[in-house]
Amino acid sequence: MARRQGKHITDKQHNKKKVSIDESSLLAPEEGVVISRFGQQADIADKDFKIIRCFIRKSLDIPVVGDKVIFCRQAKTDQGQEKGVINELLQRHSLLKRPTPHYGIKPVVANVDFIALLLAPALGFSEMMLDRYLVAAQASELPVWIIFNKWDLLNDNEKQEIEGRLKPYKNLGYPIHIISAKQGSGVDEFISQIGNKSLLLAGQSGVGKSTLINRLFPNNTVATSEISETSGLGTHTTTASRLYRLAKDSYIVDSPGVREFGLWHLDAELIQNGFIEISRISEQCKFRNCRHLNEPKCAVLQAAEDGQIAQSRLNNYQYLIQNFDQVNA
Repeated sequence: MARRQGKHITDKQHNKKKVSIDESSLLAPEEGVVISRFGQQADIADKDFKIIRCFIRKSLDIPVVGDKVIFCRQAKTDQGQEKGVINELLQRHSLLKRPTPHYGIKPVVANVDFIALLLAPALGFSEMMLDRYLVAAQASELPVWIIFNKWDLLNDNEKQEIEGRLKPYKNLGYPIHIISAKQGSGVDEFISQIGNKSLLLAGQSGVGKSTLINRLFPNNTVATSEISETSGLGTHTTTASRLYRLAKDSYIVDSPGVREFGLWHLDAELIQNGFIEISRISEQCKFRNCRHLNEPKCAVLQAAEDGQIAQSRLNNYQYLIQNFDQVNA
């Protein structure tokens, strides 16, 4: 790579101190992965998972956590943390996006193979919340594993009830893991099933994501929070998405921005596709544009009446479709 003598890349940190890199000091290009991003800079892990703080060239699309990149590090100096420059974003094999009120559809994480959705009893198990995640994941063509955490907090009757409510999802083929991140039970079995895949941890605040990360990576400091005794809600504990390495080619991404998904950017077909059993049976409906609300000879309504579709799933689908109709009226 030709060096451009005398040119500097500059940026201002949060403390307003200007930092710069002389491009003539940059070394040969190498491949890395984005583990976190801060404005116009990103932390890149090299092949040995050593962290380099890199500037993002203005000509590039903004990288997200999980992106594979080509970067050049600065020749070693006596100024502490290594610095570098991101020159190129490599092709992604997956990209999860979510809608935001002010910035449209925003990329969240790249190159994960599936979403591990954490649930917890302290926040109340909601099929509607779970189905919203499943719709959003299906729209991004990402499989979902359901991870029910804090199982140790339930009594036998509560466990039996939750198992019954999870049964429709198990019957649909969603992998379900029962764990206690705090106690460690079920965690090793869950991790052993991941293999060389990379995953995104998703879930509301208070479901135990930070506790699970701390158990898996005890040398990393991750803030954790307890559930408020008065509100029952968790407090937000992390502000930046972060990638952790499980194995050589296996990563876990914790993204605080994926606490919940808005679905207003999805059309009716994508919402239906998120309910995989409804989408499949809908091919038997009399009308191609059947909404499965009260249409005649609707195969989906008949399947629900016959017990082939869980009533809770049909109710949630109908709620989301009717909400979509109201927003787009």
